[in-house]
Amino acid sequence: GSGGTPGAPLSLTPLPQKDGNGKLGLVEFNILWNRIRNYLSIFRKFDLDKSGSISAYELRLALEAAGYRLNKRLHELLITRYAEPDLALDFDSFVCCLVRLETMF
Repeated sequence: GSGGTPGAPLSLTPLPQKDGNGKLGLVEFNILWNRIRNYLSIFRKFDLDKSGSISAYELRLALEAAGYRLNKRLHELLITRYAEPDLALDFDSFVCCLVRLETMF
């Protein structure tokens, strides 16, 4: 997807760091794993046609299910930033979008 630079590591901040050493310990991994499983559950629920991507409309529904009620302008900005030219988002882009929202709110 277009959620980040190709080949760049996925930045899943803010991740709580228990000891601040910059490494992902078991506790942090557990938090991250549960977060990704939650994202996947939401993504699958709103990938209505089971295509492996969600449309701009499905994204709005998925974000609301994740607890984000966005105005039209912010939704359009997210689509511009994270969606493919056909306005669909794959799971990677969806995760990047949610992580970005978490850092904003």
